[in-house]
Amino acid sequence: MKRTAALTLLAGLLAAPSPASATPFAATRSDTLSTAPSAATRSDTLSTAPSAATRSDAVSTAPSPVAPAAPSTGSACAGYVGLTFDDGPTGGNTAALLAALKRAGLRATMFNTGQNVDADPGLAKAQVRAGMWLGNHSWDHPFMTQLTETEQSTQITRTQDAIARVTGVRPELFRPPYLDTDDALRAVERRFGLTEINTDVDSRDWDGASVDQIVAAAGQLTDGDVILLHDWPPNTVAAIPRIAATLRHNRLCSGRISAVTGRAVAPGTRALAGVHTAGRVEDRGTGARHTWPGVYFEGRVRGGSVGIVLDDAVNDYELRIDDRPPVNLVTPGRTTHWVRDLGPGVHTVRVAKRTESPWSPGLFGGFVAGAGGAVLTAPAARTRQIEFIGDSWTAGYGNTSTVRDCSATGGIDRNTNADQSFGALTARSLNADYQLNAWSGRGMVRNYDGGDPGTDYRTYYPRTLQAADPAVWPRPRTWKPQVIVIGLGINDFSTPVHPGEPWPDETALAAAFTEAYQGFLEQLRERYGSRSHLVLTYPTLWNTTALADAVEQIAASGGPRVHALHYDLPLDLLGCDWHPSAADHQLLAGRLTAYLRTLPW
Repeated sequence: MKRTAALTLLAGLLAAPSPASATPFAATRSDTLSTAPSAATRSDTLSTAPSAATRSDAVSTAPSPVAPAAPSTGSACAGYVGLTFDDGPTGGNTAALLAALKRAGLRATMFNTGQNVDADPGLAKAQVRAGMWLGNHSWDHPFMTQLTETEQSTQITRTQDAIARVTGVRPELFRPPYLDTDDALRAVERRFGLTEINTDVDSRDWDGASVDQIVAAAGQLTDGDVILLHDWPPNTVAAIPRIAATLRHNRLCSGRISAVTGRAVAPGTRALAGVHTAGRVEDRGTGARHTWPGVYFEGRVRGGSVGIVLDDAVNDYELRIDDRPPVNLVTPGRTTHWVRDLGPGVHTVRVAKRTESPWSPGLFGGFVAGAGGAVLTAPAARTRQIEFIGDSWTAGYGNTSTVRDCSATGGIDRNTNADQSFGALTARSLNADYQLNAWSGRGMVRNYDGGDPGTDYRTYYPRTLQAADPAVWPRPRTWKPQVIVIGLGINDFSTPVHPGEPWPDETALAAAFTEAYQGFLEQLRERYGSRSHLVLTYPTLWNTTALADAVEQIAASGGPRVHALHYDLPLDLLGCDWHPSAADHQLLAGRLTAYLRTLPW
């Protein structure tokens, strides 16, 4: 394509409005987004990369595997920037690039294409040995928005699998080729736990930028910024020493890109540093992924302001600072939510997940202090621990609603607050850490109205992220609850058995329920030991006594540390869809708290 034609197409890109949600900082990045190369200009610049034939001799001269690069960090750092290199690994350039980065004391994120990793696995391994971080750049560099959802998923998963197979690293970051993205693609990325990374500064090395121009682009970087570079241009390799000198002059260091904020942070930054949590989370270093309702994070900060770093476009959170009234963060997206004017001194901060999202993990990125402040050591863990296992009652489904049909008042999510469920209230009354491992509609052997046959609550209980990832939660040795409160069975028995289900009648269902429940208790004993109290709770069902009969029978034969607790309470069930209301949860918490106080724990 002629240069004039390329400029005409690029002008069209500049005139087109970029999606509001293209990046977490769309307002400041729209100019860089609009400079994404067109298909024609991209193919022309790719053709200037060395061919496979000319690269073979370069591979033979590649240095031996380099040691991890010494990070450019220390007291001289006034901020961190993300150096990113797309399209690798390439036989003619990657080895030289890694050597240059090592000599300069820089670390970077390498956005690799799956087909290149598959073709040259040794170079991908060398990237990791050199201390670089790996990102996903699709399988073969297509315009992702022009693909079907299935094709997009294939591009992502093939690359994830190739990188993981070769290096043992499963990327957390995704950069769409040509910076071509939209909301539908970002939704696909989120399903695979990936954070999309665009750019703040485009070096234009893909467009034949000179060494001077590449270095000048790096000089535009400020704290947290990300620069777009490429693996294959020789000028980029030649610019590395001067980029390092420019960063040192500006008191900037090379950092890791946070999967929560998309911004560059210190390489050793950990989201859970200075944070106490008892919930099931997947610690990814710069972020902690979670799905189970009621997961909470607690911290202490000194100074007049605190930021809460989140990336979650699905869930709501309740934020509490000191004794101030709680603040509801509705689907915050990728953000740092700041609370200012706190006054001097030390402040406690707590954020808890209100809603359910079995298929969509949220990401917590830690607490940050404002200017002159500091995040202090984490609050101490509580001596008492309670694990709550259950369904929609335990999750707090629709509990803040005052009408049973809450469709006109925001629906289930806006009317749910797991942090005000009976479990959370009970734990706070007893000064206990807790987990709410609940899933609405799930039963011990049968889900509500026979739905989703072949699975039940037990299918997902062992997992860290419910339906989002089958990986089993690696229980820390510190989590050993003295009390486990189980509330399963409403969904098994609240609707009649339908023809075609595995149980011909309620009697057969009750027998299967009893056997499964007893087996589940044995699994809990194996997991936590025999000293934990197992409290089996149940309400009065309007249509049957089968649940009550089964729970009482199981408790009677379970031994001295298995207890049955009947919620025989005047509940109004004014929450969404006839669920317990906020007033009901107070009653349930009062009944449960009083009972737990009688146990020797």
